[in-house]
Amino acid sequence: MSGLTNGISNSVFRSRLYKLALMGRGPTKLLALPPDCAERGVPVGDAERGAAILQGRFALAGKSLYFGESPWAEESLDEEQRAELHRFGWLGDLAAAGSEDARRAAETLLERWDEKFGTYTPVGWRSDVLAARIDNCLTHFTALFDTAEPTFHIRFLDCIARQIRHLRRVALTDTPAPDRIAVLKGLIYGECCVVSEPDRVARACAMLEAEMESQILPDGSHVSRSPGRQFAVLEMLVDIRDVLAAAGQEVPVALRHAIDRMAPMTRFFRMGDGLACFHGGGRPDSAHIDRTLERSDAHGRAPKRAHDAGFERIDAGSLVLILDGGAPPEAPHDRDAHAGMISFELSVGRQPLFVNCGAGADADGSWRQALRTTAAHSTIVVGDTNCCELLAEGIGRRPGEVDCDRGERDGSIWISSSHAGYEPKFGLTHRRRFYVNEAAADLRGEDILVGNRDHPFAIRFHLHPDVAAEIDETGTRATFTLPDGERWRMRIELPASLEDSVYWDDRRGIRPARQIVVRTTTSDEATAVKWRLRPLADED
Repeated sequence: MSGLTNGISNSVFRSRLYKLALMGRGPTKLLALPPDCAERGVPVGDAERGAAILQGRFALAGKSLYFGESPWAEESLDEEQRAELHRFGWLGDLAAAGSEDARRAAETLLERWDEKFGTYTPVGWRSDVLAARIDNCLTHFTALFDTAEPTFHIRFLDCIARQIRHLRRVALTDTPAPDRIAVLKGLIYGECCVVSEPDRVARACAMLEAEMESQILPDGSHVSRSPGRQFAVLEMLVDIRDVLAAAGQEVPVALRHAIDRMAPMTRFFRMGDGLACFHGGGRPDSAHIDRTLERSDAHGRAPKRAHDAGFERIDAGSLVLILDGGAPPEAPHDRDAHAGMISFELSVGRQPLFVNCGAGADADGSWRQALRTTAAHSTIVVGDTNCCELLAEGIGRRPGEVDCDRGERDGSIWISSSHAGYEPKFGLTHRRRFYVNEAAADLRGEDILVGNRDHPFAIRFHLHPDVAAEIDETGTRATFTLPDGERWRMRIELPASLEDSVYWDDRRGIRPARQIVVRTTTSDEATAVKWRLRPLADED
């Protein structure tokens, strides 16, 4: 919403009349529960963080903060920290602690929140925060609140019902497009578990259908072009389907079809120990991905290419390669987009070898921005410049052309891709080619810059932190040792160096890593660098 509209809405929502409008006859019992963490295949939370909460310490937005008796009296939090606190994600940590003290603490924290924030406040009742709070309260109800006194249950249900009444009014008008499916998930959870009126559930599902139509491309990929976001949306849709079924509500055909389309595309992005990482979204745990795909009950096979999303996949022997062969996503779904055009990731079996540096969704702002840069991707960087303009809210200047072609014949696969992101500033087009025989783990690549002379550039091949690397004295042969001891050799046409890099791990944060870097300068009309990757045992 605009600043003026937002100000008017805040005034209305804070009025005495609106507070009365939130009141109503409270429900007397929960009518259904959403899938719990065990069913979803995810950890309940962190028991150590749960124990810290009992001592008054919360982990918020990457910082450990001490609040003493109650976090709700704290006035010094920034908006991001306040939003995270009000989402109630920490309920999972208390559930993981599993003690009677943790259950009592959860009850007390919710009651005190209700006393101070039980009617509208700008951050605590923002649609995305409110929806996440409903989700967390209902998801962890059995672990934390099921054995509470009847008086607490009445207050709990009345508190949730007030929030649902507000969320109905603002689910779309107050919510940026990238957050709408998550907000509608919270609304549908509330309507199914607390209210369970078929007309209200149907209205929420109609809003969801419109968002699915807007956000899911014909090939089943998500409009953000993020594999991590692809998986997150798929899981949300599966969760919504399951809570509708648990509440005895009709599951829309469009929802079933969306899951059937998204699951094969999620399989397309599987590689190494999880998902390929492009355009934010993180790297979910492999077991979590397996469980979500199992729950989806969608058995379609992964396609060879994601035509609408602009990605290509090569499976050859034990090698799996995924190339980002498309333009950055369009606004407003470019909020987390990266400047990584025609970058690639490659794994050997389940072991990642070449990677992009990661998403950093939970990192602080400087790290998150650094991980979005072209230099944080396995691709060419000209003049230490991003191939498209990175803004805090998304992508600014965009390339005029991004092309990708694929051919297959007699067991051989070749991909040719290009982008003109460096044309405006440097007068250069980047072309990248891959060739591989499906029966042999023998990958050949070529990077070409076409256009003006005398521009320095670097080709970067970021390595997963678990890969050991060494390079010979000529700089033209790099040897990689994978965690299982398997060794691979990369031959490069020009001398390269082995340099420091970083890798964002969703569970461990920033990890030190290494990268192979070829540095040179454009010379002729077309400057080409060729390279080849083979198992060391196959080296001549």
